[in-house]
Amino acid sequence: MISRLPAAVAFAAASIAALPSLAAVVGETDSSVVVGLDQERNIDGVGVACTGVGQTKADPHWLTYSVRLEFSNPSQEYLADEAAAVFDASGHRLAAVSCEGPWILFKLPPGAYRALGWLPGAANRPVGANFRAPAKGQLRLVLRFPGQ
Repeated sequence: MISRLPAAVAFAAASIAALPSLAAVVGETDSSVVVGLDQERNIDGVGVACTGVGQTKADPHWLTYSVRLEFSNPSQEYLADEAAAVFDASGHRLAAVSCEGPWILFKLPPGAYRALGWLPGAANRPVGANFRAPAKGQLRLVLRFPGQ
């Protein structure tokens, strides 16, 4: 647990229906990418960053990412050491990453996507959501994990 989420947060649906199975996603660990805290990477053409703690989370550069995926528990406290995969509307995996901080940022063109997040080593089931990346601004998508 790192910090509390701000009170005004729009939460995404936590349904994993129609999302790829966790086994299908993490079964491809050779192609998963670890992104260091406050670091950026390009994964198969998708810009990805890991941040969300300390003063660096306020860096305006992070707002250039169209999607901010956040991980929290039911008490709205941030969770860290998570992993996520993003899929296009046809189910093709675009990027799979793990991150030490509570935010994984994605530079995605406008359109429909699916995200699946999980806490490696935890007994929780993966949490997923369908979303639309905006043409302008940043979508804040929060995945809540019960029992954490």
